[in-house]
Amino acid sequence: MVVRGSGSIGRRHARVFRQVGADVSLWPVRDRGLANGAADDATGARLLDDSTGPASLRDAFVVVATDTSRHVGDALEALDAGAEMVLVEKPVAPTAAAAHALDEHPRRSAVWVAAPLRAHEGFRHLRRLVGRLDRGGAAHVRSQSWLPDWRPDRDYRESYSARPDEGGVLRDLVHEIDYATVLFGQPALVGASMVTGGPLDIEAEQGATLLWGSGLFDVTTRLDYVTRPTTRGVVVTSPDGILEWDVVRATVRHTTPGGERTEQVFDHDLDRDIVMGTQARAALALRPSSPLDERIARGAPATFADGIAAVRLCDEARAFGTRGPAAISSPENPA
Repeated sequence: MVVRGSGSIGRRHARVFRQVGADVSLWPVRDRGLANGAADDATGARLLDDSTGPASLRDAFVVVATDTSRHVGDALEALDAGAEMVLVEKPVAPTAAAAHALDEHPRRSAVWVAAPLRAHEGFRHLRRLVGRLDRGGAAHVRSQSWLPDWRPDRDYRESYSARPDEGGVLRDLVHEIDYATVLFGQPALVGASMVTGGPLDIEAEQGATLLWGSGLFDVTTRLDYVTRPTTRGVVVTSPDGILEWDVVRATVRHTTPGGERTEQVFDHDLDRDIVMGTQARAALALRPSSPLDERIARGAPATFADGIAAVRLCDEARAFGTRGPAAISSPENPA
């Protein structure tokens, strides 16, 4: 298999796929001054360069872990070269429109989109509990943290997260929208607001609040870069009790209508390599066309259609939040 991109997430993919038994080559975007075929010190993967990388894509499982602006182009290159399967890091594209060429590709069904929260044991347990809430309810999804803490050794203002065309919380934290769709059904956006000012000196949005209807559930989502300490998870309220998934603590709590509480801890969810290993094994063993329940049970990534749907909701929220409700139903953004 080939991992395209050797930043922090590309190297993690290379290391994790090696841990689950894959033969991994790492193809950096930028010349790192190392000999072709040498072993990468951090991952042990063989290094490719631009002279050997393109030919290595044929019949390979390819991970695209480059900058967001390159995702579509790098995925198309892999598919056109004959890659067997492609796993694209989130988000699949900066906007849904930017993914048009990939959406039209005859082999788009061979594309996975990274969604490691689906590989959490806590998420899979929560999904089973939500499935028992026949009368629906309300949910509040949150992912709130402090951007400078993400990569303490790097100026956050120079990261892709700070760029208005590649970063911002809607793209960076699109996982929350993805997993909420799995739990509650396809969303219909009702309202959104963006926070473009705040304590961070960046052009991208620092916070976003979304409200949507989704089947039997009303869902609010808060995403931001400006909260300390980190809080991440979901609270579901219903006539049949309250469910709480705390991603940071790796717990799922169930409170019955009578007030009885049970809490389960999923320690493995606290180890990012274990979670990504679950996703990696599922991506290698299954296909995006495999039955949904099997994909969810094994912690597989999102499909390309799932990835585009999440990005499209982000596009709608950004339009709603910056220009008001009319932006969503304008000729440029038909409802």
